[in-house]
Amino acid sequence: MVKQISTDEVILLGLVEVISDYSSSFSSGIANLEEQISRLKQAKTQINNEQEASLIEIKEIKKPELGKSWTGNRATDFNESRSGAYKVMLTIVQNEYDDYQEKIEQKIILLEIQKATLEAAAVAAREASELLAKGEAFLDQVESKVSDLKKLVF
Repeated sequence: MVKQISTDEVILLGLVEVISDYSSSFSSGIANLEEQISRLKQAKTQINNEQEASLIEIKEIKKPELGKSWTGNRATDFNESRSGAYKVMLTIVQNEYDDYQEKIEQKIILLEIQKATLEAAAVAAREASELLAKGEAFLDQVESKVSDLKKLVF
């Protein structure tokens, strides 16, 4: 004899599948965002290290100090060129590196917000799954949780 499946059981089975798909998607999305955040943090650290090393290295542009024996137009031109190169390099190292790091930090914050949203959705999915485990009596609550998930995701 074949057992008849009630409408509520069909709905429950469908909800189990939907919640499982959501949970899987949330887990995958969270892992992806964590990887992106990690790579951005590494890049920011590398840029910071490069900036520190560059600040030390650009001091070498001003060496050797021109003594009193360096006089005339060639000495003046050389010193002006060297000072100009130093100023350009200092501007790049101080401003552009800081801009890169700031852009990376903004992207990290955006990704962390997205991750927090997915984590909240994952909690809602877990709660819905727990309600499903309790059976048909909680069907209305599960449907409400699934509706909440749709609002969070879409």
